[in-house]
Amino acid sequence: MSGAASTSWSTTPWAAGELGRVEDKTDALLARGLGIGFYGPFWAMRAAFPHMRERGWGRIVNMCSLNGVNAHMGTLEYNAAKEALRTLTRTAAREWASTGIVVNALCPGAKSAAFRRRMRDNPELEKASGAMNPMGRMGDPERDIAPAALFLASEGARYVTGNTLHVDGGAHINGVAWAPELP
Repeated sequence: MSGAASTSWSTTPWAAGELGRVEDKTDALLARGLGIGFYGPFWAMRAAFPHMRERGWGRIVNMCSLNGVNAHMGTLEYNAAKEALRTLTRTAAREWASTGIVVNALCPGAKSAAFRRRMRDNPELEKASGAMNPMGRMGDPERDIAPAALFLASEGARYVTGNTLHVDGGAHINGVAWAPELP
């Protein structure tokens, strides 16, 4: 966050790594982030492809992140993995377009379980996160994000492929002023 909303973060490990500066990242942290955020979905897509191709129908919805789109500070390994996943999404969409498989990315802005865990120790940051959103709040995973994912997985999305759908209350429009104090 900028200005008064700036919050000090520890280097406590989180879902895909540790919050910290680029120069302090290790190969192991980057490998872990890519393993979770990129290779896992890549392997799943590769395994599902022959079955979807055989049916002539398939829907892949990759959960990406505004962290990568907006280059959030302190989360390099997560950002890199999610942007690599968006590139994989577009590449697979292009290569698989003639097979009946559509591949899209969804960038949610919601109070996920991981977000809630992180905010337990930072209630002022949680409040500021909602206030920065053009809609004035963070999304609800079930009421705001799930319907968009359901659409992308439906027959209604048969002509939608290679897209990134930002379901974030407009947070991607001007970016998010994510500027935590880093060690």
